[in-house]
Amino acid sequence: MDTYAALYLRSSKDRHDVSIDAQRTELQQLAQARGLTIRAEFVDAVESGKDEDRPGFQALIAAVRNHRRGWSTVLALDTSRIARRRQIAIMFEEIECRKHGVRVIYKSLPDADPITEMLLKSILQAMDEWHSLTSKRKGLAGMRENVRQGWRAGGKAPMGYRLVHRETGAVRDGQPVLKSVLEPDSHTAEQVGRYLRDRAMGIARKRAKVAAKLSHVLDSTLVGVEWNALTYAGHTVWNVNGEREGGRYVGGTKRRPRSEWVIQRDTHSPLITDAEAELILGRLERAAKARQAGVKRERDRVSAAMLSGLLFAPDGTKWWSESDRYRYKAGGVQRSVARETLESLVLEQIFADLSRPEFAEALVNGARKALAGTRDRSEIRKLQRQALELERQMAKLMDLVVEVADRRPILRRIEALELERQGLVAKAEQLQLEADLALPAEAITLPMVQRLLATLAEEAKENAHSGLRASLSNLIERVELDPKTLSATLSYRIAAPVSGARLASPRGFEPRSPP
Repeated sequence: MDTYAALYLRSSKDRHDVSIDAQRTELQQLAQARGLTIRAEFVDAVESGKDEDRPGFQALIAAVRNHRRGWSTVLALDTSRIARRRQIAIMFEEIECRKHGVRVIYKSLPDADPITEMLLKSILQAMDEWHSLTSKRKGLAGMRENVRQGWRAGGKAPMGYRLVHRETGAVRDGQPVLKSVLEPDSHTAEQVGRYLRDRAMGIARKRAKVAAKLSHVLDSTLVGVEWNALTYAGHTVWNVNGEREGGRYVGGTKRRPRSEWVIQRDTHSPLITDAEAELILGRLERAAKARQAGVKRERDRVSAAMLSGLLFAPDGTKWWSESDRYRYKAGGVQRSVARETLESLVLEQIFADLSRPEFAEALVNGARKALAGTRDRSEIRKLQRQALELERQMAKLMDLVVEVADRRPILRRIEALELERQGLVAKAEQLQLEADLALPAEAITLPMVQRLLATLAEEAKENAHSGLRASLSNLIERVELDPKTLSATLSYRIAAPVSGARLASPRGFEPRSPP
C-alpha cells in the first residue's frame, strides 16, 4: 500500500487559478518521480478552499478513514489545494491523516528534513490564509462599491423584477464593462406587489398568495421574497446572508443583523412602500428571534369545537367540549351550554369589535409599544469584544500547534473556544435584532390597521364555524364564561379594549350534568 497514492485536485473561481487538468499532469509527474502508482482521484472544481464543505474533500476524508482504501499517500499541488485556512489544513493532516497512517506530499514543497518541512509548511499555510483573507476583502470591497454606485452585486433578479445590463463607461480586455440594475417585470411585478402589500397588513401567507394569483409559488420562495422587502421598496441591499463555513452559517444564523446590511436607497422602481417593507421585515425578524431562543411555534390542530382551549371560567378553570356542548364542573358547580349558540354569540361579538374605531386605535398604540424595542447597544459591544478576544486566543493556540509533539489537547481547546465564540456572536446578533426592531414602530398607521381588521372580519365570516380554530387562537387570548351568570368576556392577544357580551339564556342553556 505504501507505493500507491491518491490525487487531490481543486480549482477556485479565480480565472487565473491552476486548472484541474494542469494539476493532474503535474501530480502524475510527481508520482512517477516518487515511484508511486495512482489509484484514486478526488476533485473539487470551482470550489473555494476557505472551508471544508467541498464534496471532493469530504470524499477524501472519508477515504482516509477507510482502512481498505488501498493507498497511503495523498498528492496535492500545493498547500492551498487542501485549504486556505490553517485550522482546516492542520486538522486534516494532523488529526485525520496522521491518525490513519496517511502522508501528504505537496508538489511545491521541496524535500527537506522534518523540522524544515514543518517550518516551510507552516509558512505556506499562513500565506494561504493571508491570500484568502486578502482576496475576500478585495472582493467584498468591490461588491460594496458596486452597491454604493447603485449596481447589483451579483445574483439573479428577484421575482417581480428583471435584470437590465448597462455600460459603465469602463473597458476591460477591449470590451465595455456591463453591470446590472433592476426593472419591474411586466408579467409578475403587479402580482408580487399585491402579495407583499397584503403580507404587510398581516394577511396570512396562504390567503395573500391566492389573492395575488401566486398559488403555484412555493411558500419557501415567498418567504425569500418577504426577506427581500427592502429591495421591493426600491433599494439595493447587499451583505444580508451570513458567511458559511463547514456547511453551516457562522454564528448559527442565516442572515446578518440589519446593522450590517449595505443599503443603497432609491436605485430602482419600488413595488411597495418603505413602511410596508419595515412591517414585513419586523415580523420575519421577530419570528427568527423566537426560533433562536428555542421558542417553537405551536400548530393547533383543527378541532370541531371552535373555542376548544380558549374557554375558561373567571377563576381559570377550563370548560371542555363534549358532543354538541361546552361543559363545566368545579367547586360543586356544573353547567353546560349549547356549543353552536355560544360560538355564534362569540363570533357576533368579534365582528362587532373589529369594526369599532377605538379597537383599531388601541391596536395601533399597542403595536407601536410592542415594537418599541431597545436602543441600548452597550451589551452588544461587550459581547463583540469577548468574541474578538476568543479569536485572539485561538490564533495564539494555532501558532503553538506546530511547536508541540502532542497537538490533540490544543486542537480540542481550539474547538471549545470556537463553540464559545459562536455562542457569543449569536447572542450579540439577537440583541442587535432587538435594537433594530425599534425602527418599524412609526410605520403602523390607523388606516393600515383598519384595513387589516376588515380583512380579518371578512375571513372570519367566510370561514364561519368551519376551520376557524387556528384563526381565533391568533386573535383571542381567552374567552371567560361565568358558569353562574353566563356572562362572557373576550380577551384579545392584541392591545385592544376588552369587550364583554352578556349571554342570554335561550333554550338549551339550562344546567345539565355531564355523563
